[in-house]
Amino acid sequence: MYSKIKSSGQQRVELNEEILKKILKRISNGRVSEVADDIGLPYDLVYNLVHGRINSLSAENYKLIFGEEPPSQAVKRVNGSYFREMVQLWLFLNGDVSEADLYREFCRDKNVKKVDYRIFSEVTQTVEKKIEHAMEQKFIDQGFDRFDITELIRELYLIEKQERVLYKNIKPILNFLAETLKINPTRILNQWFVRYEDGELKTVSKKVCDDALELKKRTESALRSGSRYEVEKIREEIYGKKTGYTLFSEIEEELEFLRKFEGKNPRQYLGRSISHYKKSRLKRIASWRALKIKDACCEFIDDHPELSLKSLPNSHRRTKLKKLLTVLKSYSISKVIKEEDDIERFILMPAYYHKQYNTNEYGLISLNKAGYFLGMSKTAFDLLVSENLDVFRRIGTYNKEWYLPYLYLKKIKEKNGFDIVKAKYEMLAKKISPFLKTHGDDL
Repeated sequence: MYSKIKSSGQQRVELNEEILKKILKRISNGRVSEVADDIGLPYDLVYNLVHGRINSLSAENYKLIFGEEPPSQAVKRVNGSYFREMVQLWLFLNGDVSEADLYREFCRDKNVKKVDYRIFSEVTQTVEKKIEHAMEQKFIDQGFDRFDITELIRELYLIEKQERVLYKNIKPILNFLAETLKINPTRILNQWFVRYEDGELKTVSKKVCDDALELKKRTESALRSGSRYEVEKIREEIYGKKTGYTLFSEIEEELEFLRKFEGKNPRQYLGRSISHYKKSRLKRIASWRALKIKDACCEFIDDHPELSLKSLPNSHRRTKLKKLLTVLKSYSISKVIKEEDDIERFILMPAYYHKQYNTNEYGLISLNKAGYFLGMSKTAFDLLVSENLDVFRRIGTYNKEWYLPYLYLKKIKEKNGFDIVKAKYEMLAKKISPFLKTHGDDL
């Protein structure tokens, strides 16, 4: 990678009207073959210049034709290696940025509908000089100069060289994904996979390998779920959604539900026979049709509360179950609040003696930070402490301020039922917060 850096090499000279006239005047002095031999240019190049088929020349060919350096303002394209290496370095240093983000940033003055990924690969050998300059300026704005950038690229090259994975090791994963998701390996490798198959490229980056492994795990999980939609959703994430269309598998269960319980013919919603979709000849329907199916399903379920959970489509079943669990959780919280029982005390009671907690092996956490460690708001944790002051005094240590053993907090955080206790005090904190805002200065 680093060896390819040629910021000023292989520059391209845009052929504007003035330069084109000079070239035609130079070539018009003789026949194409004679001019080509005289200048030292390929016949095809001279022929295409004469017939207006070329929009730019390399700086070297410009010098051969005119015997001088090209005007600086005419150089609009440069070799893309340095640009691509800066891009790879920027993506490495900024994990939340993508090539698409950079492309849109470079093309703010254009109405970008589709990202041209060719400039980030060797498909396009040259890029506009202004894009290379914009990429370099991003580093300069962070305090780097060109020497720093090239050194960082060298470091990145060494890191990537050490973290390469043999293609033959990742090939079984690619075969699995190609078979199950019908994904071309090129999409995962970010390179034409034939280059690997032909032996031109032999290794992939560790990131590509890790991404492929993660994709394989997600696919296996989707396959275990038995949902065709879960599998097709992963594929759509890679290839991108089709505007105005929705995967048929997303509404397949709702459509079957309407057919079974409402007696609706799927053709009423699809506008054609469902067999085209069942046989996977068609994979998407218009989004307005999908919305109509979802709305009809919701309306029918709302009008028939007697329907069992088991009969509902999975998405509606999950929604109902979530509501039930919320009700059950609220009931459990209210029970803990109202009843003076030993549930809360049992959860908060230490499992070991004071001496076993206070060892250098685990350490202590300040009382001020303990609430954050337990995932509680400050007000909720203060209420928890004040309600169970005797427990915290017994287990705590005072040294200019109060500390709690890390091991104690870790253990109660892992106990079954602690989330109910936590929810109880968060609920109480919400009730008391308006009072504290109004009277906090008087307390």
